[in-house]
Amino acid sequence: MENALTSAVVRQELIPLSEAAKWQAALQNIPHAFGHTWENCYAMHLTTGYPTYLYLLQSGDTKVVCPLAERVYRGFKDIVTPYGFSGFVSNTDFPDFQNYWLRFAAQAGYVCGYIGLNSVLLSEININLTEVVISNRLYVLDLRLPIQELYQNLNKGRKRQLKKFEERKQMYTLEKKGLKEFFLAQYHDFFSARGAASTYNFSIPTLSYLIDLNEIILIGHSENGEIKAVSIFAYTAHMGEYLFNVSLPGYENQAASLLWYGALLLKEKHVPYFNLGGGVKPGDSIASFKQRFGPLDVPLTCLKQVYQEAPYTALCEQAQVDPADKQSFFPPYWRVNSQQ
Repeated sequence: MENALTSAVVRQELIPLSEAAKWQAALQNIPHAFGHTWENCYAMHLTTGYPTYLYLLQSGDTKVVCPLAERVYRGFKDIVTPYGFSGFVSNTDFPDFQNYWLRFAAQAGYVCGYIGLNSVLLSEININLTEVVISNRLYVLDLRLPIQELYQNLNKGRKRQLKKFEERKQMYTLEKKGLKEFFLAQYHDFFSARGAASTYNFSIPTLSYLIDLNEIILIGHSENGEIKAVSIFAYTAHMGEYLFNVSLPGYENQAASLLWYGALLLKEKHVPYFNLGGGVKPGDSIASFKQRFGPLDVPLTCLKQVYQEAPYTALCEQAQVDPADKQSFFPPYWRVNSQQ
């Protein structure tokens, strides 16, 4: 599918998953995260089945991109960003962007959109987005700093925990085959036992495809030749991400060492930022675990936009939800029988 708006200077289109080479070419020369890549979006499609595209605006040498997945509710289409930290990114400033985007979204027939944003990469450009909502906090390590400075930024407890990291390094393995088998065998039970949101209920094909990618790093803790815990990281040349951690009972305390090892490997690859993610909600135990690494604290932001007011209001009224509510679940009519 190609949905294009063409003028003398600006072109907008949707690049489908079926055009991998074109998707990858569109990302060239644009600072982007793993969530923007064709590989990540294809992996997420294996779970959701949603038609998925890379939105591209091009004007001369300027490009703005964002992955989008289409959903249908009672015959009406809306859009979301696939799982991952993506959102709108560009290779240069484009202050008039929002006007072009809103017109494109309405002409494409979308009722509304939930678009996650990458606060780190977005902060380097000006594309004049409004309606930005802060939903949580993210913790990001600046890997451009010297290793000694990264270590000094750790809190006292984390320093004690990692003091003998180098001596224990032989207990960690990067051997993908065994780590993949462990991770796939443990993943669903591990997250189910912790009451994880349905967002994390990825299919085995999704997880297996991700793990096999060159842009994915697996690090495991083993004892007596048996894997006890594994952490998974993704990266591009512009940003690394902490994706998952799975461990057997009693080995949860290995997460910090595995994450630190991941940070060191990403730094060796000259990746400038390492996104640790955030907590389920601000200030929870997961957020505290990440804060002990002394990271930058940045907002987790998103867009909650309505492109066609009449059908949006009608769908909300049919679902008996408030169309004005943009502070929680969005769009609110999906809350009744689906998950965002």
